[in-house]
Amino acid sequence: MTSTMIEENPRGRLLAAAETRFRRFGYKRTTIEDIATEASTGKGSVYLHFESKQDVYMAVVERSLDRFIDSAEQVVARPGTAPERLRALVELTADHYGHDELLHSSLFGETDLVGGDVARMAAERQRQRIRAVLEDMLTVGKSEGSVRADIDPAPTAAVLFEIGWAIVRSGLTATDTGQLESWLDILNDVVGLGLLPRA
Repeated sequence: MTSTMIEENPRGRLLAAAETRFRRFGYKRTTIEDIATEASTGKGSVYLHFESKQDVYMAVVERSLDRFIDSAEQVVARPGTAPERLRALVELTADHYGHDELLHSSLFGETDLVGGDVARMAAERQRQRIRAVLEDMLTVGKSEGSVRADIDPAPTAAVLFEIGWAIVRSGLTATDTGQLESWLDILNDVVGLGLLPRA
């Protein structure tokens, strides 16, 4: 059964069809007509729900990102210290982005699947959503006393994202499979411990 058959509403069917095309052929090689054909409908149906191919792509990225954010929110809601939750989030991100070529390509940009402005827009949307998860984790941590009271969640989340993403990016491109694990240990020791309340 294809993903287009699972969706019940017209917009959902179009997104499923578009995701199939974008994953198989990339943004540049997919047309609105391709998406319509994949969804067994006409081009007019696509334009009824989306303004442009870029609009469709961003909606597909958002949908794929929703799946990741659901998992990320579950990870940071688990019991544990802030460093443990941060480490778990970075591990989840590395694993998810290692398998989700659409999100991976959008965040890296300039690949066979996507490039240019649309990649930059998709990357920025991913940064915003992941930072929001981190900010929520820090805010909750402050309220429960597991994160330092003097931490400002928004800028701290932005810094944690950049550090975490640098580790994920290096982990995804490294030839040494143990590198990610050792860098996560350092993240825990140096960055994670800095989140804990001071004695």
